[in-house]
Order: sequence, then structure tokens, then C-alpha cells
Amino acid sequence: MSTVTSGTRTAGRSAAGRPRRRRPVTSMAFDALFERATDGPSLDDVLVGAWKDLAAHRTVTCPVCTSAAMRPRYGSGEGTVGGRCGDCGTVLG
Repeated sequence: MSTVTSGTRTAGRSAAGRPRRRRPVTSMAFDALFERATDGPSLDDVLVGAWKDLAAHRTVTCPVCTSAAMRPRYGSGEGTVGGRCGDCGTVLG
């Protein structure tokens, strides 16, 4: 929460009262955000695998908190409509 003094916001200022400067983002740091890890499954692989297991009425590992507590959710029909993690509350579907 920012400090307010006589109607003037002081957030975003240094201790000396000058505006803070952001560090420049180098292209190397920016490119690192989009590098793809090659040592594990992709996000697509994780979500498709979870969805297939939920559709088969199995409990799966939550892709967010990695606990084995995501259970299938059912709609008014026969099929699975997604899943919900019992630990963190993440919902798929």
C-alpha cells in the first residue's frame, strides 16, 4: 500500500524523492522468458495427459500444485466435464 501525504502519492519515488528508474531489460533477459525447456514435457503434453485421464474417470496429478488430488467433475450428462484439485482448487474444463 502506498503512503499518502496531504493528498500526494509518494509511491514510485526513491528515499530522496526522485522518481525511481527501472532497470533496462536487455534482449538476452527478454529472450530467456521464451526459451523452451527440452528436458521435460511441454505444457500441452501435461494438460492433454491430465484431460485424457480425467475423461477416463481417473484421479490425476494436478498440473499446478503437483498433488495427486485432481478428481473428475461430471455434468448432467454421462461424460466428464473437467476436473478440480482438492488441494489448490484448480479447475480444468
